[in-house]
Amino acid sequence: MKIKLIAPREQREDTLSSPFKLQRVNLPLLAALTPPGHTVAIVDEAFAPDDMSQEVDLVGITVMTDVVPRAYDIAYAYRRKGVKVVMGGIHPTVLSGEALEHADSVVLGEAEDSWPRLLSDAALGRMQRLYQAGKMTDIMGLPKPRRDLFPGTIGKGHIPVPVGVETSRGCPNDCEFCSISRTLGSQYRVRPAREVIAEIEAIDSPYIFFVDDALALNRKEAKKLFTEMIPLRRLWLGQGTVSLAEDPELLRLMRRSGCLGLLIGFESVQKATQNEVRKIKNLRIDFYEAMRRFHDEGFGILGAFVLGFDHENRDVFDQTLEFIMKSSIDCAELRILTPYPGTRLYDRLLSDGRLFEQNWWLRGYPPDTLLYQPRGMTADELLNGFARLNRQAYSIGAITRRFFGMTPWKRTLLGCQVYAGINLATRKRYFKGLQNPQPYAGASNPKGRCRP
Repeated sequence: MKIKLIAPREQREDTLSSPFKLQRVNLPLLAALTPPGHTVAIVDEAFAPDDMSQEVDLVGITVMTDVVPRAYDIAYAYRRKGVKVVMGGIHPTVLSGEALEHADSVVLGEAEDSWPRLLSDAALGRMQRLYQAGKMTDIMGLPKPRRDLFPGTIGKGHIPVPVGVETSRGCPNDCEFCSISRTLGSQYRVRPAREVIAEIEAIDSPYIFFVDDALALNRKEAKKLFTEMIPLRRLWLGQGTVSLAEDPELLRLMRRSGCLGLLIGFESVQKATQNEVRKIKNLRIDFYEAMRRFHDEGFGILGAFVLGFDHENRDVFDQTLEFIMKSSIDCAELRILTPYPGTRLYDRLLSDGRLFEQNWWLRGYPPDTLLYQPRGMTADELLNGFARLNRQAYSIGAITRRFFGMTPWKRTLLGCQVYAGINLATRKRYFKGLQNPQPYAGASNPKGRCRP
């Protein structure tokens, strides 16, 4: 069979894409799991559009909630041509019934066991509607992803395009707003360091991005991996929790292994909310000391903050700005809390009658649309505070002052270019987002009035 694997991209005119691009690992891994006898092509719309005139027998679409409308449009177009469509990923896993309205088959959860069975059935004309692995995947011995099939990633961005590498799966934290533990499991599974090293050695690029949702939770195995990476002389980015800063030895090994920067989920600067977010609950280090340690090792930090938790009040905006400025965070990701399906947060807000729309993802709302009734402030207080925080944190003056909280990596020409490029691009993206209409500004949502 001729198989095409597609990663959709949000294509709304009122949404600017992130300046950061990544050569993802999921579709190349799926291609590597494809048995001999089939031909596979990969399309990532973040880099190049799909050519629907190509002859194909089966299309596989990976679907995140943020790109659901686009994914369903792609599926509709191919099914009209008589092509079978399979969907997988987080969204189809948590809402398989909805996905099956737009696809011929859905793969639930991890695909290592299901994908070869699906292809065998499809070749015989008896593809089932649902496929699910009987047990959690043992990620030891994974095949090397077919990165040779990935579309070209050479561009004119502010930073080189890194290649995604997976070192672990699952997350034991089970944060209320996250669906990872429900879709990939709460058991933290680590790949053997020797297999990760072999995969990195086969990558023809000096730039790596570790795609783990919770990097280095197993400190012993992480230290082993980073120690073995030192001779490879690669440069890498990743995402993790503030708790990484609790271990100075780990940070030193990360630096020596080539770490340039991290996306760190601070989530909230208010203590009451921190106590509700499991990954930062009982943290043995405060945020300021964590930032000092990250910067002392020369790491650039993209700090992620979510506004609108139930325990937050109106002071959270000024307090967040104060932390961003005093800690000289290199770049701040500011988001309104989103109740994604498959999370305990979504279930609770739905049960409490606080969702403004039950199936909000089908409406194609842009990021940072307020979709629920806040508790610690009014809807307008949240929206106005969020807009003010964006304008203050990304004013030219604020960007300049944060820059002069100089960290070592910025002292290079590349560092200066990356800092300026990412911050100015993020400023443009966020300021454009503030112009998007907020359909529920000023709204109240009495219990039981959730719009279907």
